[in-house]
Amino acid sequence: MKTTKNLILYRDFENEQLFYDFTWVMENYQNEYYNKEDVEGLFYECLKKLMELAVNHGFSGNLWHNFLAFLLVNNENAYSRACEIRGEIKGSINEVARHDFAIMKELFDFDLSVLGNYFSVDCMDALLHYEETADAGKLFNKRIRDRIAELCRHLEAAADAEEFKQAVTAFYGEFGVGKLGLHKAFRVEHPEHEEVQIVPITNIAHVHLDDLVGYEIAKKKLIDNTESFVRGKEANNCLLYGDAGTPKLSKDFKPSVINDILSDSLQPLSDEDLRPMSEAIENMDMMNMNLKGRREARGAAEKINAVFQKYNKLLLCEKADRYERTKQRLQKAAAEQKAYEDKYAECNRKIEELETEILQMNQKKETLEKEKESLNKSDAVALKGREAQLTKELEAHDKILADKKSFLAAKEAQYRDVTNQIKEEENRKYEKEKEVETLLEDMSEEADQMAFQEFAFMSEELCADLENDYKFDLHRQQFEHTRQYINDGEKLLAELKSLDRQKDEMIQKREKQIRELDALQRKISEFENMLIQVENEWKEALYQWNENNVELKLEKELLRELSTFADTYEENSDYAVVRQKAADQWIKKQSKIETQINSILLEQETAKTELDEAKTELSEWENQKEPQPQRSEAVIRNRQRLDEAGIPYQEFYKVIEFGSELDEDACNHLEEALLKMGILDAIVVDEQYREQVLTPVKGCEDHYLFAGKTQAEKSLLDVLELNEEVNDIFSNQRLTKILSSIAYGGENDVSVSEDGSYHMGVLAGTVTGEYEAGYLGSKARERHRLAKIEECKNLILVLEEKIAGLERERNNLSERKDRLKSEYDALPGDTDLREAMKLLLAEEQKYELLRSENEKTGEQLTAFLEEIKEKKKGAIEIAEKLYLNCTYETFQSAKSAAEEYDKNLVELKSAHEMILRSAAYLRERKVHLEDLDLDMDQIRYDIRETEKQISSKQEERTSILEQLALTDYEAVKDRLDACISWLNAFPKEFQKRVTEKTQKTDEAKLIEANRISNADTIKVYEKKVEFYRKCYEQERGLFYVAVPEEITDDAGHIYDYLLTDIKDMEKNSIIADLNRVYFENRGFLTDYQLTQNELFAESDESEKIDDYTPKRLDITARYQGTKVTFASLLTHLDEDISELENLIKDGDRELFEDILANTVSRKIRGKINASNLWVQKMNTLMNGMDTSSGLKLSLRWRSKTAEKEDQLDTRELVELLKKDYRLMSEEEAARLSAHFRSKVDEARRNARDSAGMISFYQIMKETLDYRKWFEFQLFSQKSGERQKELTNSVFGTFSGGEKAMSMYVPLFSAVVAKYQGGRADAPRLISLDEAFAGVDNRNIRDMFRLMTQFEFDFIINSQVLWGDCDTLDALAIYQLIRPENAKFVTVMPYLWNGHSKELLDDEEKVEQRGIEIEQFDRA
Repeated sequence: MKTTKNLILYRDFENEQLFYDFTWVMENYQNEYYNKEDVEGLFYECLKKLMELAVNHGFSGNLWHNFLAFLLVNNENAYSRACEIRGEIKGSINEVARHDFAIMKELFDFDLSVLGNYFSVDCMDALLHYEETADAGKLFNKRIRDRIAELCRHLEAAADAEEFKQAVTAFYGEFGVGKLGLHKAFRVEHPEHEEVQIVPITNIAHVHLDDLVGYEIAKKKLIDNTESFVRGKEANNCLLYGDAGTPKLSKDFKPSVINDILSDSLQPLSDEDLRPMSEAIENMDMMNMNLKGRREARGAAEKINAVFQKYNKLLLCEKADRYERTKQRLQKAAAEQKAYEDKYAECNRKIEELETEILQMNQKKETLEKEKESLNKSDAVALKGREAQLTKELEAHDKILADKKSFLAAKEAQYRDVTNQIKEEENRKYEKEKEVETLLEDMSEEADQMAFQEFAFMSEELCADLENDYKFDLHRQQFEHTRQYINDGEKLLAELKSLDRQKDEMIQKREKQIRELDALQRKISEFENMLIQVENEWKEALYQWNENNVELKLEKELLRELSTFADTYEENSDYAVVRQKAADQWIKKQSKIETQINSILLEQETAKTELDEAKTELSEWENQKEPQPQRSEAVIRNRQRLDEAGIPYQEFYKVIEFGSELDEDACNHLEEALLKMGILDAIVVDEQYREQVLTPVKGCEDHYLFAGKTQAEKSLLDVLELNEEVNDIFSNQRLTKILSSIAYGGENDVSVSEDGSYHMGVLAGTVTGEYEAGYLGSKARERHRLAKIEECKNLILVLEEKIAGLERERNNLSERKDRLKSEYDALPGDTDLREAMKLLLAEEQKYELLRSENEKTGEQLTAFLEEIKEKKKGAIEIAEKLYLNCTYETFQSAKSAAEEYDKNLVELKSAHEMILRSAAYLRERKVHLEDLDLDMDQIRYDIRETEKQISSKQEERTSILEQLALTDYEAVKDRLDACISWLNAFPKEFQKRVTEKTQKTDEAKLIEANRISNADTIKVYEKKVEFYRKCYEQERGLFYVAVPEEITDDAGHIYDYLLTDIKDMEKNSIIADLNRVYFENRGFLTDYQLTQNELFAESDESEKIDDYTPKRLDITARYQGTKVTFASLLTHLDEDISELENLIKDGDRELFEDILANTVSRKIRGKINASNLWVQKMNTLMNGMDTSSGLKLSLRWRSKTAEKEDQLDTRELVELLKKDYRLMSEEEAARLSAHFRSKVDEARRNARDSAGMISFYQIMKETLDYRKWFEFQLFSQKSGERQKELTNSVFGTFSGGEKAMSMYVPLFSAVVAKYQGGRADAPRLISLDEAFAGVDNRNIRDMFRLMTQFEFDFIINSQVLWGDCDTLDALAIYQLIRPENAKFVTVMPYLWNGHSKELLDDEEKVEQRGIEIEQFDRA
């Protein structure tokens, strides 16, 4: 199915949402992308709206077809407007329309029952074969509804798109398009807060002039007279005269009005002349509209895309960051694992080394201890011990001295820091003092605005000593008291302002209610008129119904009785009374028809029975080999008995033939006699069975023939013969004896005469003589059988024809019965009456409610004004207390000042507290500075004492060293020192090795545990890396984020590139913004079916890590039926916009160059030339005209000057238009194009300024109206005077006759000039309403003379004018009289013959006398 997005012309439908929802369901009901329940809900919503549309408009049948037909007839586009009234048009637009109609045809042929079955709609058939309620539909009148229904039937019968197009085009040509084309009358509505609307009137009263009494006679005479005139036969001038109405004097009829009339009389450019421009403008408007829609869609898409791109960047950056960080962690864990393994190996190696060292140290210790014990026995060792002790003491004193010096340096640094702190705090205190000064200045201005006098006292007291504490709480209380008054006053004044606004709104509301009451009163009058109209329509429908009826014709009395139902219709009127009276007639007529039908059915049954019997008989005759005489059931049973008993027998008639000497009559008589005697069908048996067969058997009977004892002289043997079946001698003998015993023409016991009389013993009888032989002899039997067959066939034909005739008669009666029922069902219902009464009562109820509400509003307004008065009094009291002006602005300013004062007061208090803290801090810092001076003096003393102790120890150590130099200590010094040194260091070194070994052992255990744990961590990170890699690659694979080519595609570089863009973004906030902007703007993108989806949700639960979900929102669209990404949609929109802009540029060039400056200009040039000729003819006529006053008139058609700089003067424009566009210079073509372009721009502005009330085409048509480029000037010249322009002021100086001449002469001349373009025998028709009103009798005489000179064929009417002037040779006059406001008009015919006026009672005399006058004048 082609998508509706491909429609070009047929786009902006009425009820377009329903149309697009329906087509969307058709296209997507099986699309698995959408939830079936949502699509089903939309489908049911569509069905609901379709039902509402059907009920409102009175549709029936296939509602989908009705809906599409309704859209087509109401869609005003370039094609439908071009075809309106004109019908089929030519041009390329047909191809575009054919393209759209192909789509609409496909939609029209779509079977909604498919959707009904899919969604299990059990009432779908009712929608496809919908039956409307009686007289349903209030939005359309029946005429339009029936037209749409007729179009619907044509569209259903269309075989292809071409026939579909032809049907719709024919509709446009015959009826028009849209509300302005389909309706006859309109009203203008201006709802509050809305634009002015033109609303069609759906119910129009049907007014018939035929109801006027006496109107038909006069009308027929006028029609006959006019037809006679048109055919070129003799005819009378006619003056319609009546006593109703007041003629309007010509006081407003001035030369300026004449000039306007003459301008309007010029031939305008027709729609056909402007058709190329119209089509171009409509195409451009359509393209501009499409361009506007595309741009709106593009703007909406950009808004969505701006947030969508942020969302895309945020997600890509987030997934890249997670992937990159997890990958780095994995790499770090792998590196740590390698380090753990290296450290573990190193620890084990180090532990082995330490164990070896510990063993060696223990061994060495034993050796050195023995060696030391030996060396210690030397004197030098004691001196060496003292020297070592002094060395340690010196080292300790050096350390103490260094600490003291360091402490002194720290104290000196603290002293410098405290000094700097004091300077900085003094600076801060100075800044706060300046801040306090500034705040006090600001607060002074604010205090002035509040009239707060306490500020001055507070400022003076505070500034006296800023380092003293100040009680701001008291000042705060004073300020809050003042601010409370200000707030109260501001609140009261704000309430007063709001109350004033509410008062104005209430006054406006009351005025609006009064206006609405007036409107409702008018509406009630309208609905009363509508009710009367509906009542009249109902009566008209009733009479029309009765007239259209064939069977259910009501008597006039009953019809009049029923019509009173509408005349007396009220809310409680019962339509069932009307229905019952009509039903009585229907039942009566129906009973009569049913009686006739039953009679025919009975006759049919009888005929069918006879037919069945005839067919059975025919079948029997056709199936039998030979005919046989009629037998009783007992005879048949007897012969069956003989067959079963094996008794042979022969049937008499089968073995006998007529002899050749018998004629036909003799044969007939003989066989009939044998039949009556019982011999013909008797059986012949052998004598041996005689006793057996003659034995009686119950239920059996028969006749038997046996040979007689006597033989006749002349017997049947002489006239009958045995046939070929008798082929044995015994049978031959039996039959010969039997025949011989029956006399023929003679006497015997059994005899038969030639005339058929017979004798059997005591029994004698005669025959009818009408019998035909058919049994004796095989030929006779065959002839008899065929005759019977023919007889049966003829009887069957007769019976079948009779049955068919009865069936036709019954069908006819059934049709009459059905027609009677349908005519009864078609009895006009009272739905419209009920609806009209309901509407009237509803409006009356609204009126009463609104009137009551208006009274309540008035009472509320009075109370409101009293409340305003009280509040204003309270506000004045507060203003006087505060010494402020009692205005809202003053108090609002004071309130703002109070708010600022409050803030500044808080800041002032804070700043003052900071000053107080600064002063306290400065005092504390100065005390701390004095403490530091004392500390530094003590430290300097300690340093001097320590230096003295160090000097004393150094002198003693020097003395011991000198003594050691005189001993043998040097010989053992090195070895002893080494032993002592190693042994002194041994415990520490030994413990160091043991400790180190323990540490390394613990470290090895820890490293091993960390290595195992880190291996598990690596496995986790590997899984995470794979998961985040997949998430990143999925996101990157969407290509939603554009990345420069120089940026590599790895996650780290992508993250670094996007990090700046996503700074300060929060995911939930972005998602909320995306949803908000999506739903705010998707309405502009309905043509592209935006859809929000979730991507990557399939791996959401199964592969989730760290509670992170990879799923994301996605936005897709459909472009020309194909699903595209949102970014692709933007590209397509850009391409569409660019293409439309190029098409508009081409169309703009075509409009100005090919159309306006070429095609249309030729049309305008022709119109201007024709108008100049027309003006010349008018001047020629007026110059040759002789008036009694000697007044001469003339015209000038003057061109106007340009309205704007970029527009041409009319003279210059006309000169350019006279040239062929192809021969113009570039400058001339550019000037002409610029002129029209300026006109088009001006027309577009005017169209926009009209707020849609006037179309661009209408304004453009008016803009190109060449008649507005010129203006008429009327000149007059009296005898002996010079010619001068006849302005309104000059016209005012004319006499009544001169004014009349000035008015009528130009107009009559204009008409004559127009008529001169016709054939010589063409009529010169002119009609005047209220002719020559305000003109005196003398000038009226001249007016008629002018009309006679111009050879006008006129029909005029007047209230006072009779037309009996000597300047007229003949005139038919009709006086219309309505006596005493009667409901009829009487016509009085007169005839003026040029001398006298004659009243004619007989209408035929009017025509006869007119002919006589014409003949007299010609003679």
